[in-house]
Amino acid sequence: MRLSEAANVKATDFNWEERKVVALGKGNRYRRAVAGNGTVREWFDCHDSFERNEGGVQIMLKRLKADTSIQCNAHAFRRGLYVRELKSGLATRVVQALGGWVQISIVEKHCKSLTLNDASQLYRRNVA
Repeated sequence: MRLSEAANVKATDFNWEERKVVALGKGNRYRRAVAGNGTVREWFDCHDSFERNEGGVQIMLKRLKADTSIQCNAHAFRRGLYVRELKSGLATRVVQALGGWVQISIVEKHCKSLTLNDASQLYRRNVA
């Protein structure tokens, strides 16, 4: 999800059986996204929201970056998640759908970080 979408999601937006969440997205359009893991559900079992607005999340990420020297912003986490999914073997069209990108070119741009080693590991895993 985009930062603005995640910051505004409420517990009632989740359908845990289908593992989906409906969020108000870019362009004031509602979109469905895959719900997170058990940690997210545990949080929303006890809270109605993430209890942070967009600015509050950005401050937390800046502090994390200062403490770790790791690039910590919402876009880096979003991109990193989908690069990981590409490296695990998900097709670019599947990653496009999960990320909510309209244009496949955005996903293809992230594919450039795949190495020959990544490709050969995927190949061996799928042939075996």
